[in-house]
Amino acid sequence: MTDRENLEPDVTTPEAGVPELDTPERDSPAPETKKRGGKGRRPKLSAEEKAARRRAFLRGEYSVAPAAVVLVCIIYALLLLSRLIDTAFLNRENRYLSTILLQLMIFPIPAYLFIRYRGAEYTRAIRFRRFRLSHIFLILSATLFLISGCTLLGMLCGMMNTQPSFTLYDTFVSVNDGSVGSTVRLVLAYAVLPAFCEELVFRGILCAEYERHGILYAATVSSLFFAFLHFDLSALPVYLFAGMLLAIVMYVTRSTVAAMVVHGGYNLFGVFAQAGLSGYCRNTGSLGLLIVLLIVLLLLSAAFLCGEIARILRRRANVTISDSPDEISTPGLNRLGVRAWLPALRDAFASPAGLGALVLWVVGVAAHLLR
Repeated sequence: MTDRENLEPDVTTPEAGVPELDTPERDSPAPETKKRGGKGRRPKLSAEEKAARRRAFLRGEYSVAPAAVVLVCIIYALLLLSRLIDTAFLNRENRYLSTILLQLMIFPIPAYLFIRYRGAEYTRAIRFRRFRLSHIFLILSATLFLISGCTLLGMLCGMMNTQPSFTLYDTFVSVNDGSVGSTVRLVLAYAVLPAFCEELVFRGILCAEYERHGILYAATVSSLFFAFLHFDLSALPVYLFAGMLLAIVMYVTRSTVAAMVVHGGYNLFGVFAQAGLSGYCRNTGSLGLLIVLLIVLLLLSAAFLCGEIARILRRRANVTISDSPDEISTPGLNRLGVRAWLPALRDAFASPAGLGALVLWVVGVAAHLLR
C-alpha cells in the first residue's frame, strides 16, 4: 500500500456513507431572516445558550488542539520569567551553564510531560527518529537556503543593525573569549541545544497536533507560534520563513532530527558569523556585492533543494511502507477549503490558553520595544 492510499479524502460525500441533510421543499415558506436593509441577521442567543458557549470555550472545545496551546502558553510564560533573572548571574563564569539550565526548564521538561500525557506511542507521531543518509544533500541545501533567506530578510527588517551579536530570545547574548572550552560551550548552549528544544516542540509536537487539517495548516500554525516565541515584531517575517522551511524539511524527511540539524546549522552561522556580518552592514556604505552573493546562494540552494525534494517524493511514490522501514503515514497537503482557512487559524487560538499565549506575546513584544 502506498502513501497515496493512506490519504483520507478531503471532502466527505454522501456516497461515502454520510446521509444528506434534508432540505425544505420549494413551496415551503422560508424563515424570515432579513431586515429592511436586506442583510441577514443571526438569531439572538438565550442566556442558557450563551452560558453553554462560554463553558465550551473555557474547556477549549472550540480549539483545534487545546492541549498543544497550553504547552505553548507555558513555554511563553517560562521564557518571559527567565528575563527576570538577575543579569549579573548570567554574566558570571557559569553563564553557559545558566543558559543551558534555563533552556532545559523552558522547553524539554514541559515537552517531556506533554509526551507522557499523550502516551508511549506519541514519539512516533512527533517523528523523533533518525534521517536517512540519502537525505544529507537535502539537509545541506536546506541549511544554505535558510541562511541566505533569513539573512536577506533580516537585512530588510533591519535586524543586522539592531542585533550586533547572536542572541537567544532577546535574553541570552552569545559571548566567546576565543578559547577552545568557551567555543565548545558556546556551540552547545547557543546552537545545538536551542535547535533541539525548539524543533522538538514546534516541528515535532505542534505539527503532530495540528496536522489533522493537513500539512500546510500544521506548518502554518506551528510557524506562527514559533515566530511569536521570539517576541520580536520586526523579525516576524524571518521566523515565519524559517518555521515554514523547517516544517518542509521535517515532512519531506519524516524526521524531526533532520529539522534539528538544519536549525543547528543556521545557529552555528549566527554564532560565528552574525557579529562580523552585522559590523559589515553598519560600517560599509555599499551592500550591493553582499546582496548579490546572498541572492545567488539563495537561488542555487533553492534549486538544489527543490531537486532533492522531488527526488525523495518520486522514490517514495514507488516504495511501499512494508518495503521501507522509515516510511510512515503522512497527512494530506491541505484538507481545508479557501474560505475555511481564516476560521481554522482563529480556532487555533480559540481557548483560554490561546488567548493567554497572545497576551504573553504582546507583553514580550512590548518589553522588547521598551528596551
